[in-house]
Amino acid sequence: METGKVIVEKVGGKSTVTKCFSKYPLKFIIPRKVGSSETDAVWIYTITYGGGIVSGDSIACDITVGDCCTTVLTTQASTKVYKAVGSKSSEQVLEARIGSNAFLAVIPDPVTCFSTAKYSQRQVFKVVSDSSLLHVDWITSGRHERGEKWDFDLYKSTNDIFHNGDEPLFLDTVSFFLLSVQKFLLNVLQVA
Repeated sequence: METGKVIVEKVGGKSTVTKCFSKYPLKFIIPRKVGSSETDAVWIYTITYGGGIVSGDSIACDITVGDCCTTVLTTQASTKVYKAVGSKSSEQVLEARIGSNAFLAVIPDPVTCFSTAKYSQRQVFKVVSDSSLLHVDWITSGRHERGEKWDFDLYKSTNDIFHNGDEPLFLDTVSFFLLSVQKFLLNVLQVA
């Protein structure tokens, strides 16, 4: 189920948002001015109500960057993933299409998983021969000030780039299946 969609197209020679839709728990902020007036780039900030992703949230976002457009997709702060309730996990899916002579920069703040959080994200980018993509995918080890270092249960991030719709250019998955067994063993070793 789609919770957000943005289409950027050239209007009057400028990259312009021509369609924007979002629903709970996702919201887009698209400022009118970022940088000088000569800058031809649309900035899109994604935020979630409540300041983070709650156990069981499912967010699906679709971005289209039209021919000759420039778009920056970012966040206002780290993506906080709150602790899991029972077996519920949280997920985000981003699908982006980047047109001819178009540029998409995906530069969010890092993901921060709280203790026992279960989170997965999938980001799919569809490019053509002269598209440009800058993508940053990063994670913190948790909330250090609370003693939570690698204390989440699951983090999985899949990033795929396809050429002309279906030809794989780059397929990558990073997974941390932490730490139920490892937590148990550490507790046993500390007691012994």
